[in-house]
Amino acid sequence: MSVIASSVTRPRFFAIIALALAVFTVIGFSRTYYFRFLTDLPPLTLLVHLHGLVFTAWLAVFVAQTRLVAANRVDLHVKLGIAAVVIALLVLIVGFLTMAVKANEPRIHPSGLTPTQFTVVGVTSLGMFAAFVALGIALRRKAAAHKRFMVLAMIAVLTPPSSRVLTLLGLREHWVYLVPIIPALFIGWCVIHDLRRHGKVHPVFAIGGLAIVALWPFRLMAGRSEWYQPIGEWIARVGAGI
Repeated sequence: MSVIASSVTRPRFFAIIALALAVFTVIGFSRTYYFRFLTDLPPLTLLVHLHGLVFTAWLAVFVAQTRLVAANRVDLHVKLGIAAVVIALLVLIVGFLTMAVKANEPRIHPSGLTPTQFTVVGVTSLGMFAAFVALGIALRRKAAAHKRFMVLAMIAVLTPPSSRVLTLLGLREHWVYLVPIIPALFIGWCVIHDLRRHGKVHPVFAIGGLAIVALWPFRLMAGRSEWYQPIGEWIARVGAGI
């Protein structure tokens, strides 16, 4: 993740929202992962541990990258960008494998989707993450677009921590209505920042943010559709073979 170096004072918004997204994610997974040893929950599998470690590494790099830019250390930002690309690829690979394994776990989800149907949420989330990261890398020399794509990549994968935050708050039964509100709030924060600082919303936040919000009801409908059923079943077969 690289941008052109500059000696000007940089706004701290992106460093702040990156930290907020990371803290929100850690809170969401506090009971089921980070502080699981304090609970009576059963041990995690090696794959889930790997998934947690890889995503934690992504959070650390994501926050570090925004802090480096805010501190005008773009030289270090560029060097760390290589590691960020590798970790992003690992997030996609390990995230998909973890999703595939969980597609075989019998459970009742508050969305009303079966485990195989619910894989549509993971597929679309990882797909948006991949698309936003790829666009961010492709436009790494266009700082305004680059940093916004990277923020949207993180917002695109907020469903798992959002689900767990709702569970911690005792609101799991309202999952369908509340989970999409959380990324919408972060996107709204981005929009307000752009309006206050620039007087207009950057196209990346306008189009990308709208895509994240608008896709939510369609992914739930897709999960129940006949055309997605063989996709979900294939993902489950992949998981069964791990």
